[in-house]
Amino acid sequence: MSEYEDQLIAQMKRLLLVRGYQWVERAREENVAQAEAKLGFSLPSLLRRIYLEVGDGAFGLSPLNREDFNGLCEEDLVDGYLQRRSLTQEAIDLAWEQDEEKPFVWPEKLLMIYDWGCNIYSCLDCSHSENRVLRNDNNVSLAACAIETPSFQQWVQAWLNGTLEFDWNKAEKVTL
Repeated sequence: MSEYEDQLIAQMKRLLLVRGYQWVERAREENVAQAEAKLGFSLPSLLRRIYLEVGDGAFGLSPLNREDFNGLCEEDLVDGYLQRRSLTQEAIDLAWEQDEEKPFVWPEKLLMIYDWGCNIYSCLDCSHSENRVLRNDNNVSLAACAIETPSFQQWVQAWLNGTLEFDWNKAEKVTL
């Protein structure tokens, strides 16, 4: 745990009531451990702390498991990841055989953490040392992502401050 993480968690807790997330319940340690076991890797420290100390699904983040979530949610973190990882290149080629551009095989340790709507997502790259956040905008490209922020901590801070801005045309693209 870092001092900066502590500050972000404290800020989120203060904003829970202000932003109307008082209904969100914190995840239990056993739920987080089960999620990590299903994923096959540990969640980054800050994301884990958000689920445990702030709330499961707080501030619009993807909840760990839909069954344990008391809000509206189309897809949860764990099942969504496992479903995307199960799609093979062969299945992609078959489903998109008429299309010039095909989606990428979903990478290991890439978690869809925020749904902006209209098939646009923020994804946490847990394989990257700083846990960068990538923008996945299927309206622009099925085969690439762009760097939204260099670290998850920066993403959370900008998101809480309302300063998270993104321009696909100016962002560095990443082919996965």
